[in-house]
Amino acid sequence: MNDLIRELAREWLARAEHDLRIAEFLRTMPDPPPEGLGFHAQQCVEKALKGPLTAFRIPFERRHDLNYLLDLCLAIDPTIEQFRADADTLTPYAVEFRYPDALTDLALEDALQATETARRIYTFILARLEA
Repeated sequence: MNDLIRELAREWLARAEHDLRIAEFLRTMPDPPPEGLGFHAQQCVEKALKGPLTAFRIPFERRHDLNYLLDLCLAIDPTIEQFRADADTLTPYAVEFRYPDALTDLALEDALQATETARRIYTFILARLEA
């Protein structure tokens, strides 16, 4: 892997970690904003998935659909399929709950769970890339 590709893959993972850290910081607030927690959890996973895609030179479109990215990552590691249900849950957090005209509100408990899910997926991807 050339240095530029390696560096770009690392940058995706660094930004994924930043989103995770923001979500975890928000959790410490009294009455944390669920839409912020959900958004940063989704963004963590989106960016974490783009890391290995970049490292393995698999092109991807600029989309917030985690299932789309997960499908592409299957060529790298088929065990990533275990996160399919999580991708279904987290994908709407990128946009749908961030605007006042959302059909429903994001429950705080769901947003807190999203942060834990993001950490699990981020850690899984990081371990696979470091192996």
